[in-house]
Amino acid sequence: MKHSLPLAALLLASSLVPAAPVLAAEGEAVQAQPTESATANTSDAASENLAPIPPAVQKTMDRLFTLQPELKKLHIITSTNREDNQHFRVYLSDKKEEELKNSKEGMSAHLEFDKKTGELLLLNVQAAAWSSDKLPSLQLTYESAEKFLTQWLGTEDRKQFGKPVSRSSSGSTAHNDDGTQTSWRERHAQFPLILNGIPVEGDVGPRIGVDAFGHITSYTYEPIDLNKVTVPKPDAALSVEEIKQKIATTDSVGLSYMEAQPEKYTRSPEKTKTKPVLRYDFQNFGYFQPQTGKSVDTMSGKELADGQNKPAPNKKVVLYSKGEQLIVRSEEDAKQLLAKVFDNKDAVAKLRVDERQGAAWEKESPQQMYEFSAEDHRIYASIAADKKTGQVQYASLQMNTDQKAQPAKVAKDRAFATARNFLEKYASPSATLLEWTDFTYKESELPAWVDKSKLPEGFTEHQPREYNFFFYETYEGIPIMDRTYQVSVDNQTGNITSFSLATPKDKLDLPDSKNIITKDQALEAFLKNKSPKLQYVWPQYFDQRAPAPILVYAWDYSEGFGYVDALTGEYIIVPNDWDEE
Repeated sequence: MKHSLPLAALLLASSLVPAAPVLAAEGEAVQAQPTESATANTSDAASENLAPIPPAVQKTMDRLFTLQPELKKLHIITSTNREDNQHFRVYLSDKKEEELKNSKEGMSAHLEFDKKTGELLLLNVQAAAWSSDKLPSLQLTYESAEKFLTQWLGTEDRKQFGKPVSRSSSGSTAHNDDGTQTSWRERHAQFPLILNGIPVEGDVGPRIGVDAFGHITSYTYEPIDLNKVTVPKPDAALSVEEIKQKIATTDSVGLSYMEAQPEKYTRSPEKTKTKPVLRYDFQNFGYFQPQTGKSVDTMSGKELADGQNKPAPNKKVVLYSKGEQLIVRSEEDAKQLLAKVFDNKDAVAKLRVDERQGAAWEKESPQQMYEFSAEDHRIYASIAADKKTGQVQYASLQMNTDQKAQPAKVAKDRAFATARNFLEKYASPSATLLEWTDFTYKESELPAWVDKSKLPEGFTEHQPREYNFFFYETYEGIPIMDRTYQVSVDNQTGNITSFSLATPKDKLDLPDSKNIITKDQALEAFLKNKSPKLQYVWPQYFDQRAPAPILVYAWDYSEGFGYVDALTGEYIIVPNDWDEE
């Protein structure tokens, strides 16, 4: 079986029923060999990869195998210490090692444990019998994940986490030697850790993946010893009404158009009804110190200087668009466009069609993707075009080199002129006046709690090699947030490296901006319908976690994102309807 996509989340069995675990003797090192936990059919070659399983790990494995009989059928292919010698990994399969390469059947499992305590940190299982290109419903996801977590942790330990929330999904596709493909998809349920009755945002609690059949397809959780953590108490925090007065002002309210405002946010936006609207949005996002209302850097916990998290005022750009169109209907068209638009013929000449095969569900996308790479994989290019019209929506040419970050050789003004000239040639005829934000990326310092010696080998703090310019079309002097353009320019060569374009239109049909409500009225409507809430944020950087969480206020969008209709003054909630499958 050839895997052309990384398996973002593998798959595990669903119904784990509590039972008395079969325990190894304390202090006894258990060799991975024939037991009731796994079958004895291991090859000589495989046995070379079998490290003795620590007793604490064996206890957890025995319990897991007792609770989930299907795992008893699997062979232990490898059992190894991770590089840091703190974690222990086990790979299981129902195929012998020599049978693994050319099989589209069967089941395999990846397990990772804390070597000392035996705590299960990660569990993934891939089963051909569970393959599906469908996602589970939210209800099935929550029910299956809740059942598993309660059974695995026990009713009492389950209480330390809140209700599950789902904000992501993942999937993978295996392309088989016979030309068929096998796809898996899962929806993730995150269980937030609860401290002082307040949830902790981020990946701090257990995360569980569920497939369309209700199987628990992945589990990740690394426990925290809270006895060693100083958790900020919420006693001194201002009340919700007091914090509102500090973080909500008319300066935080912005007016904009949406040409195609969806009635709900879904996984299939092309099937969702839309309409043009003129709307006020509350723009003071982020996290706020609960006693002062000042914006907070959640990596360090420090207050930000006034205006530090606010973008500079938008600037106007007048265009005399030529309205030239970029059309791609084949891979050959795509390569010719790359040579035409990106001023790097040598790089384009090295490109070949990428052998990547899309996942099954990508066939439903309204976009057609064309992807290329050089033989040495140091040059990549991609183009996205509308399947019906061939209109290019996005293109990128990226060079991967070993060269360390260098000071910019091309001035920002020159790069901006390159971006503007490009848009004047290819922007929509309706793009006569654009707005853009002069945003300069500033690398923040690593927090004091980050141990640089533990960062990945070869790590260097990010230094951007590109200038990124974002533009909005305007109508009656007001920006249209979904008619956007992006152009990135290499700060070493001055060449364009990527761009995205709005759909060409000769004219726009949007509501008149006369007789609209004021910013004060819009702010009042927001505050009647939205409130900030207290929450903990636990900063993480790569695999390192801050020594303690930070208590902050943040706006509550659990019921969906909303806006105020500038014509009626009505507060409109746009629901997130991710529960389609």
